[in-house]
Amino acid sequence: SLYLPTETISMFPMSLAAGPLSLLPGEVSCALSIGIMLDEMGGIDKDTAPIITPSYVKTTRLTYDEVDLLLDPFAMVDNESKDKGSDGGGKSSANIEDMETAVECLRLLQHASEERLRWRIDGGSLESISPYELPDMTVKANESTGEVDIYAREARAANRIVTELMLAANEAVALYGEEHGVPMPFRSQDMDEISDEEIEMIPEGPCRSWKAILSTYPSQISSQPLPHAGLGLDMYVHVTSPVRRYADLALHYQIKSHLRGDPLPFPGGDTDGETMVGIAKNAGTITRQMERPANDYWLKEFLRRRGMQITKVLVLSTDRWKDNVYKLLLPELGAICTYSSNKSLAVGEQMDMQSVHLSELI
Repeated sequence: SLYLPTETISMFPMSLAAGPLSLLPGEVSCALSIGIMLDEMGGIDKDTAPIITPSYVKTTRLTYDEVDLLLDPFAMVDNESKDKGSDGGGKSSANIEDMETAVECLRLLQHASEERLRWRIDGGSLESISPYELPDMTVKANESTGEVDIYAREARAANRIVTELMLAANEAVALYGEEHGVPMPFRSQDMDEISDEEIEMIPEGPCRSWKAILSTYPSQISSQPLPHAGLGLDMYVHVTSPVRRYADLALHYQIKSHLRGDPLPFPGGDTDGETMVGIAKNAGTITRQMERPANDYWLKEFLRRRGMQITKVLVLSTDRWKDNVYKLLLPELGAICTYSSNKSLAVGEQMDMQSVHLSELI
């Protein structure tokens, strides 16, 4: 699927993507379920093989904000509060029959996600250098009216649950593929080692997280399972988004064929073409080529329209090859840009800059 500021172009027709292929609340839907047992350290238990099976599921839909509210230890949640929803308007939380049980399930998922994060940190993931997660930039624009809104989306408890359990599911499928000899597009990544002294010299927070990102190399896709250093995992695949990523859909087809005992639709090997690796390498290239320029265009326009209005910026890092060239973070927007200064700046320094000036950097 293609996610542009002005529209979303679904990989499938919306009649399918939002219909039979969607997990519709309160309805029985087809799914591929992945069950894992975590050990005491948060890793996938080596003595209990992951369960991967086609299934029927019946879901209740909650927004990220609703989950964060339900997990708030200072929020009063009971069976009566469900009638009002998260904002008093009767949202999806009103469909929860047993609020106490739902909250308990969410807290168990939160605990599992925290254990998984600690386990990945022990494995040397990016979070081992800095636990701070840089904000994501969200761009929404209306092509007809020209209106544009940009804001930073901060990661909270609900985001962490989804992220960690998605990573766990992807790891479990990778383990299954290796164990059963099912050809899969394994994703790996290398990282440069950063000394403790070097880390301590960098301010905590965004600057240290950016340093961690700079230490990584582009991820690779191959038919052989190799470590993904950035995630702190021994092996990893993408499988959790079959409705919006073709490579994930192809892997679902591969897994289900193996479970049924049918001939595998995609052969192994690292060649391009209709192999699992070839599909994964080619998928997403066009979307990335279109999404980034579209976001940059609307970011530039957004800043230009703000004119002389001040935007706060943070110096993330210096350029290792060029003097007085820096990476800047715009915390309010979640945007990152390159800035050439006529004077030396310190990493971690905060500044006020005119928005129109920043627009010229995009």
